[in-house]
Amino acid sequence: MVAVAPARSAAVTDRIWGLDAVEVHDAYWASVGVSCVRLGSGVGPDPGADVFLLLEPDRLAVFDLRALAETLLWNAADLTRVQLIDPGQSGYRERLVFGADGSVLKVERRYKAERRVSGQVLVAQRRSDAQAWARAATVSEALAAMRTGRRLRIDAIDCVGQCFHAVAARDRQAAVQAIARVWAHPERVIEGVKPLASGVYGLEGDALGEGDRCVGPLWLGARDRSSAVEEIGPAILWDSSAPRGVRVRPISEVFSPDFARSAREPAARSDWYAPVKRGFDIVFAALVLVCLGPLLALIALAVVLDDGFPVLFGHRRQARGGRVFRCWKFRTMRRNAEALVAELRKQNLCDGPQVFIKDDPRVTRVGRILRRFQLDEFPQFWNVLVGDMSVVGPRPSPENENQFCPAWREKRLSVRPGITGLWQVMRTRAPGKDFQEWIQYDIEYVERRGPWLDLRIIAMTVLNLLGIGRGPRAGTGTTGAQASSAPSTEARNMQ
Repeated sequence: MVAVAPARSAAVTDRIWGLDAVEVHDAYWASVGVSCVRLGSGVGPDPGADVFLLLEPDRLAVFDLRALAETLLWNAADLTRVQLIDPGQSGYRERLVFGADGSVLKVERRYKAERRVSGQVLVAQRRSDAQAWARAATVSEALAAMRTGRRLRIDAIDCVGQCFHAVAARDRQAAVQAIARVWAHPERVIEGVKPLASGVYGLEGDALGEGDRCVGPLWLGARDRSSAVEEIGPAILWDSSAPRGVRVRPISEVFSPDFARSAREPAARSDWYAPVKRGFDIVFAALVLVCLGPLLALIALAVVLDDGFPVLFGHRRQARGGRVFRCWKFRTMRRNAEALVAELRKQNLCDGPQVFIKDDPRVTRVGRILRRFQLDEFPQFWNVLVGDMSVVGPRPSPENENQFCPAWREKRLSVRPGITGLWQVMRTRAPGKDFQEWIQYDIEYVERRGPWLDLRIIAMTVLNLLGIGRGPRAGTGTTGAQASSAPSTEARNMQ
């Protein structure tokens, strides 16, 4: 990797965009809602965090928390000790064996008998435990404070990842380089940074010149623009001057600027909430199906006259615990809709796994009316009646879309999915934020759910349907009149 930049001697080593390795590391974890808390620092966790990474003072860690999501959720441990296995020191290596004439004879695989532990960190889900960690001088003192008044359950798990020591310059640089390889959108957390090309990031006001040849992943720091840059990533070009206007956004701003997050201590939810909620669902769904029976029959007839059979579309979604069920809707798309998905994907206006297409040509004439007034959703009250869904909850989504969620994906699957939910009434449709808001508001609901929040969401949904709510359009009780599922086999709106 060669950078044509003669003033490298003036580089501010270990800094990129004015941030040191610790700041970049903590910003990376903030991008997935995790607050880094260091032992004895006296600095408590970010108030917007859901999960807390407890670190020793000089420790930096890079690993995929999504791989541990199911364990963290279902084991329900107070602390999880994550032992990080160096990816370059485990498993096997492969090499090509060539013959005398240069042809490939075989692929030789060599297994390693040992693995190297890079380090370990603690993952906590209680804010009070993170605060105790920040106040304590030693690990034993922190654990003793956490055990006060309760039995502390600690689990252990192995995960592929790397630990670095912030006191060593080589480790600091290696940590930032490891983060740059896996962090797709640093601009969402680091204000003042923007993409300059695919996988190439630099400062606001910076741009690639005609002589620059850059291949990402590549981070370009504050630099002298007098010389061209030729660099093939993954790589970091450290700051050679002090940048201005760079700020790391707090977690609450990254994920939920419009909805104040409450403290993340586990709420003491009354035992009567679950049965009362289920009873309400049954009564409400039955009343809707009985009272609106004639209207549902007319809608079915309109669907048939407009585009023939079938009347209903059964999208395979995941219910509580990951069980798959068919989420029923009146069909609003043409029968050949899935054949058009690949062609229309380039018109996608939404980030994440969803597809949002303005004036989607796959939608039928009757379908547009049904979507505008959310009438296509009424068959889902049958799903509520039989127990697949609830009136209020995270919107159900298929497995191949759930895999894109951050580390708390399984939290969404710990409750029944709903016809309407917090995301549906709070989303902003701001560019680049829709996917984050989808995840954030669903997790917000799971953690804060209760009768009053349910009633508030129902009231806001009704107001939106009447066109007088705060939503971005009338009827935000679902994902949107023109949002469609990314997988071509579904050919229907992801809601």
